[in-house]
Amino acid sequence: MDAHERIDFAKKLLSRRSEARYPSDDIVLERIAGEKKLTIYFGIDPTGADIHLGHTVALLLLKGLAELGHDIVLLVGDFTARIGDPTGKDAARVALSGEQIDENMKTYQEQVAKVLPAQRFRIAYNGEWLSALTMEQVLKLTSMVTVQQMMQRDMFQRRQAEGRPIHVSEFLYPLMQGYDSVALQTDGEVGGNDQTFNMLVGRELEREIIGKDKIVITTPLLVDATTGKKMSKSEGTLIALSDSPQEIRRKVLDVDDKMIRTLFELCTERDQAWIDERCPEGRAPNDPRGMKEDLAAELVRMYHGEEAVVDAGKAAEVAIKEGSMPIAMFLKEYGFARSMSEAKTLVSEGAVRVNDEIQKGWEYEVKKGDTIKIGKGRFARLV
Repeated sequence: MDAHERIDFAKKLLSRRSEARYPSDDIVLERIAGEKKLTIYFGIDPTGADIHLGHTVALLLLKGLAELGHDIVLLVGDFTARIGDPTGKDAARVALSGEQIDENMKTYQEQVAKVLPAQRFRIAYNGEWLSALTMEQVLKLTSMVTVQQMMQRDMFQRRQAEGRPIHVSEFLYPLMQGYDSVALQTDGEVGGNDQTFNMLVGRELEREIIGKDKIVITTPLLVDATTGKKMSKSEGTLIALSDSPQEIRRKVLDVDDKMIRTLFELCTERDQAWIDERCPEGRAPNDPRGMKEDLAAELVRMYHGEEAVVDAGKAAEVAIKEGSMPIAMFLKEYGFARSMSEAKTLVSEGAVRVNDEIQKGWEYEVKKGDTIKIGKGRFARLV
């Protein structure tokens, strides 16, 4: 790309995939378009085993930055996961054991490579430098940030007002994350907008300790347009890169119609003009069901390959041990319901079809050869 092409590419990248830029829009644009090889990192604490759709917002931004020639670092917070980021939490996180952390991050590189080509990034672990800090060095870091600065964070103010505890370790988290920037001697950091405070602490530490001016680019969170809640595992709305094609399709078909445009823009590489035509900003999609099918196909293609797109619409084959069994028991035993109570509720509310007919009897016997539809998008064929 020549200079004009780089600027145009960078403008479109930031417009579509970022929310805020520090220290300013102009400086960030000038640096990513004008400098040939910046080191830019994105941090993930291994609090779970799945890389999910929320992560891909930042990963696709990083992919664009890599195309501009910048070096990308995926920083795995194997040390900071032991503290737990208090961001958006009304209570301290439960500390993870070393064994849990190791298990969670086993396949991170493989999962990230489904979005960001493996040759475009390297992995670093902050335990390498944070576990080596002396008490003297930690105390020096604490002197660079005030309690008043920490208490500006909304969740700390809420907890203080409600008489909930705030642990000193939670004050240390932004310092530890901030020190990552110092250790990496990074030129830039990308992260969700809920990480803005932590990333700016890192900007201050890096400037003070090594005299380097880090740029910060925040990305939007995936928030349900109706409930206002972040798409997450706890809410049952998380779409993981490791989900099966059928599960991805099921979850996409279940998202709020108002989320379709956002998911296309932030989590896929579909052309912006194509999105604007079919899902105009501020309006309901022209064809919500069709757009969801397109979105599901796009995500399946990204994570599982072109050949898996057709499989996404097929029923998952389930081998049952007996020739037949009560439908409620089938739902519970094969993971379509978490309990017999939930299974019975699904059946009694008409959410289960057998061979395209609603069955409301808990004891109705399903048998090999039957096709079962559960809810909006889960299918099973008994074999």
